[in-house]
Amino acid sequence: MGGQYWTVLMTIGFFIGFIALAVAFVFFIYGAIQLKKMVECLNDFCKTTDERLKPVLEETERTMKSIRAVTDNVARVTGNIKEVSEAASDVAENIRAVSMIIDDARDQISLRKRGIMAGVQTALGVLMKHHK
Repeated sequence: MGGQYWTVLMTIGFFIGFIALAVAFVFFIYGAIQLKKMVECLNDFCKTTDERLKPVLEETERTMKSIRAVTDNVARVTGNIKEVSEAASDVAENIRAVSMIIDDARDQISLRKRGIMAGVQTALGVLMKHHK
């Protein structure tokens, strides 16, 4: 009877082990199916994201090119403004030089005028003395 007891016990143990293995296999299959669905969803998401990102990236590239063109234009304009500023500074220096020349000429003319006036007054004074 002891041998049959162990045989029955072993049979029940194998049966329980087989059921546990079958349940584990079912869970493994279910997990594999869910994993496959998840991978398919992830692939669809990646494709959709890629399709949506391509136009955005192209627009971003065009925008960056436009910004580059604008900054190049700003750099050119800034260079032109610098040249105009330098030219205006040169003109201002020339105007100051001309102003100084005019001031010197005015001073010289004033001196000559005073000299001529003194000469005319002296000549008139002498002429008046001789005429009397």
